[in-house]
Parts: sequence; structure tokens; C-alpha cells
Amino acid sequence: MSVLSTIKSRFSPYSFNGENVPFSEIETAFEAARWANSGYNIQPWRFVFASRDQENFKNLLGFAVEANQKWMKDCGAIVAILATTTSDSYHISDDSAVYCTGIAAGQMQIELTALGFHSHQIGGFDSQGLAEFLKLPDSTRPMAMMAIGKSSEEPKKDRERKSLEEIVTR
Repeated sequence: MSVLSTIKSRFSPYSFNGENVPFSEIETAFEAARWANSGYNIQPWRFVFASRDQENFKNLLGFAVEANQKWMKDCGAIVAILATTTSDSYHISDDSAVYCTGIAAGQMQIELTALGFHSHQIGGFDSQGLAEFLKLPDSTRPMAMMAIGKSSEEPKKDRERKSLEEIVTR
């Protein structure tokens, strides 16, 4: 029951076809994120979703840096990925919140790929401006934004990855 072939087929395109992506078509991607592991099962991730037919799409797009806006404008949906760094239940600092949020976002991307969608996460956005716009408490940090849609772009043939020997010490 390996998902490796799905993982290997995922790539981050710089072009999308402009078709709207409603939440109902990718809801299972959020479900995949929901089931990610987290320290003490705190589940620190939060998401703000906007499909291109919603007013909030333009708002979210506006926080991307100009170079990212140029290609993101044609995606079908945008997701802001947030990490809550204080536990809701225990009211203590959650030092693994950022790490666990990354796991959830990764699982989301794998499910999006399995559904036939493409996604591209960005770190180039106005994090402080987005936090102010969303009226986030100090304990919730914008970590990334994700463009979602369909792309006719093909993955580059020379998608190099470091060898296992370079990343694993045994």
C-alpha cells in the first residue's frame, strides 16, 4: 500500500489553467491534513481556503509577493497555512507546531496529487500583513500559502533529488 508513486508524481507548477476549484472537489485533501500526526495530538494546523470564485481569493492573492502573484493569479484556489503555537487544550507553548503543520500540509499535497490536482506552496508572501488581515492571535502564525489547480505543465525531466546516502546517515 505504498504511496511513493503518488509522491514522486507531485511537482510544483508555475502555471495553472484558471479553472475554479471548489472546496467540495478537494475536501479530502483537508481530511488528509486532519489525520496528520502531531505532538500530543494537539493538531496545531489551521487553513484558510478561498476558491477563485470567492472574494477572499483576491484578498489572499494580494499577500503573495509580486513574482508569485504573476503565476498564482491563474490557480483555482488558494490556501493560507497557519500554525497555532500554543496548545488549545493545555495553554502551553507547542514547540513542534511548525513541524507538525508541515506534515499536515505535506499530506494535503499528496492527496491533491492523488485527486489529479496540482499544488505549489510559497513562502514569498507578506506574513505579517496576512496575520493582521485574518486578525490572528499572536499564537497563530502564517507559515505558507498554497496555490491549487490544474496545470498542463509537465514536471521537469531532470528533477534531481539528493541520493539517500546524502540525506541518511546509517
